Amino acid sequence: MDLATDTTGFLASLWVYFLAGGFVMLSALIPPIPSTTIFVALGAIAGLEGGPRAIPLVLAMMAGGMLGDLLSYWAVKLFGHSKWGSSAGPRRQRAVDAATKRLRRHPYMFTMTSRFIPLGRLSSNIAATAAGYTLRSFVVFSLVASAIWSIYAVGIGVLTQFWPGISTQLAVVIAIISSLLLGWLVGQVSAWYLDRKTAKATRLAEG
Repeated sequence: MDLATDTTGFLASLWVYFLAGGFVMLSALIPPIPSTTIFVALGAIAGLEGGPRAIPLVLAMMAGGMLGDLLSYWAVKLFGHSKWGSSAGPRRQRAVDAATKRLRRHPYMFTMTSRFIPLGRLSSNIAATAAGYTLRSFVVFSLVASAIWSIYAVGIGVLTQFWPGISTQLAVVIAIISSLLLGWLVGQVSAWYLDRKTAKATRLAEG
């Protein structure tokens, strides 16, 4: 695989890390903005001649993830979680309610899987802030979640480089599709598991 088509040298420059990290930061507040797919695609060309490097990509995604999380934390603190919950639509409110229950009952498991659940990042940030997490606790929450998310996204891309006899373009497509399918599967399984454990705990508490 090669990157001969990139005649600008942009993919090997520092700007690619800042720009891609910026997308991740903004996606904390505006979920439709692409974030995971960008780093999956970059991971698929990481280490190639004229391409970015895997470890800086992971660090850039982590930095963007944590900065975005902190922005959403302070936004909820300043404007209240209702601005990000019911007023944003019933689907988001349901996501926030579910995230709050999962976070209170199973904080560690939820932290590790929140980025894979639909609207999980935004709803988990809102839930953590509304639940009264201190800034220090929230930073730890964000650090762990961002690290898992970043290693997953870049790692999926890097793994496609070991597929023999495929072009750079096909590797990128395979990496993105694989990440979407695997992320969906992890999200579905983790949401099912957390909801099942939460429902069981609720039944036991009610006697």
